[in-house]
Amino acid sequence: MLGSLLGQRALRPYLPVGAAAVAFLVMASVVGPAPRSHQALAGSVDVPLAAGPQQDGGDRTGGGGPDSTAPGPSGADPSGAGGPAPTTDPGATGGGGSVGGVAPCPDRAAQVPGDPYSPPCFTFSGDNGGATATGVTADEIVISVRRLEGPTAGEIFADISGESVEDSPESYANTLDALARYFSERFQLYGRTLRIEIFDGEGVGASELLGGGREAALADAVRAREIGAFADLSAITLPYADALTRQGIIGFGAPYPSRSWFEERRPYAWSLFPDGTLVSEAGAAATAARLAGQETAEYAGEGIRGRPRVYGLVAPENAEYQESVERYTSAIGEKGITFATSLRYKLDISSMPNQASNIVAQLKDAGVTTLVCACDPVMLALGMAPKANEQSWEPEWLTGGLAFVEQDIVAQLIDSRQWRHAFGTAFNAESEPIGASYPYAAFKQIRPGDEPAFGVEELYYSMYLLALGIHLAGPNLTPESFEAGMFSYQGASGPRGYWSFGPGDYTPTDDFREIWWDPDRISAQNNRPGAWVQVNGGQRWFADTIPTGPAPFFQEG
Repeated sequence: MLGSLLGQRALRPYLPVGAAAVAFLVMASVVGPAPRSHQALAGSVDVPLAAGPQQDGGDRTGGGGPDSTAPGPSGADPSGAGGPAPTTDPGATGGGGSVGGVAPCPDRAAQVPGDPYSPPCFTFSGDNGGATATGVTADEIVISVRRLEGPTAGEIFADISGESVEDSPESYANTLDALARYFSERFQLYGRTLRIEIFDGEGVGASELLGGGREAALADAVRAREIGAFADLSAITLPYADALTRQGIIGFGAPYPSRSWFEERRPYAWSLFPDGTLVSEAGAAATAARLAGQETAEYAGEGIRGRPRVYGLVAPENAEYQESVERYTSAIGEKGITFATSLRYKLDISSMPNQASNIVAQLKDAGVTTLVCACDPVMLALGMAPKANEQSWEPEWLTGGLAFVEQDIVAQLIDSRQWRHAFGTAFNAESEPIGASYPYAAFKQIRPGDEPAFGVEELYYSMYLLALGIHLAGPNLTPESFEAGMFSYQGASGPRGYWSFGPGDYTPTDDFREIWWDPDRISAQNNRPGAWVQVNGGQRWFADTIPTGPAPFFQEG
């Protein structure tokens, strides 16, 4: 039972139940969309090989991108390729003294051929400037990872699904170390390597996810500072991410705060999760474009299908999220869609089934046919879906594809009687097959005889952001040069959608695709029934480029 997992200590920097529980469809201020011109297409990709004298890995622009005519940050490559301005002057001055020369590689364009997100390849020789920032020496870059009490995502996943997963503290530590070595060897870190330092935190994840626990989070950030961390890969809660900023440590993982939240904490806060402003823009735009003006709930189950469409919304009770709900409903109201009712629930696993029973009854009484459930996967799997079944209520389920719900192996946990009516948007690209993904391949290149921990994908892509910024910053590594390097990134499409960065943009994925759930389709991710189907082959849109009119949800081809 899930209750038996509470109180256990395990390393859980990624995919904890809390990370799932905070992945809400609406979480931040709704602001005007930034201009977008790129429309990327998700396509099949090959597992990358180690860098070597091979040809470039393909279209490094991702088939186009946001307007790239704006000037880059000071020190960026004026050629537009991204990264530090090449120099062969061994006496060029950096923050740590004289540094060596950086130049494009003579044998290839991409640093890691075959890797769709690969930055340009650079060579380096000479002095890297030594200790250019806290956590940076001539030989290494210290990266902290906080360990907290509580069940890991793997334990929760195993309990719900009945499957066994590799999720021990030793497995996570081994995976982190292997990935640190992978990026140290494949990317240009200018004579330095990544060193992972895991420490036991005082914080309580569940408290921090609700906005509390700030004192303990600050104590943990101070501990990371005492370790001498340049960056932290476990900033999965807003209180801890904020505390790291105050300690001058770059943090990765903040779940869906607004764009302005990142700007106020620059250059220290970054995340794999799209910022909440982008999520709000995409959710409002996609729902209005595809459903506004359509009067009947054609995708619902028996008893509801064909009835006039009535919208309902469910989200956690946290005041910060509820404020975002209000802003989201206001924005989408301007596009002609209103909600008959907006309900909330508490982020407490043990009470989720009882809460869901009451919520479903209220939604049913309100005549809701179309539900925007800004819910975490646990609430969906253990609460909303089974209680909807009990009350014979089969609405349309609008999903934002967040909290890993867009992954087949997570959505398979949700009862198919309900989830066969699910459709909406997702920021990540199509689920990567287990055992054939970029993260898995990266781990196996370093530890061919071992298996990575559950959640290796999130570990890999978060560490990718870290390595990318270091690679593009040049030898004079500081939080400021890290930001400048990220802003110089050329942009590219891959398994996580179209990546780019820039002023106000501290999260990688900018576009989204449209999906619908087929409970009978065999998933390419794990070869089991239940898979997301991509609309129009995975065609991707920005909030201001999605066309108006019905999408071919629940249609083959």
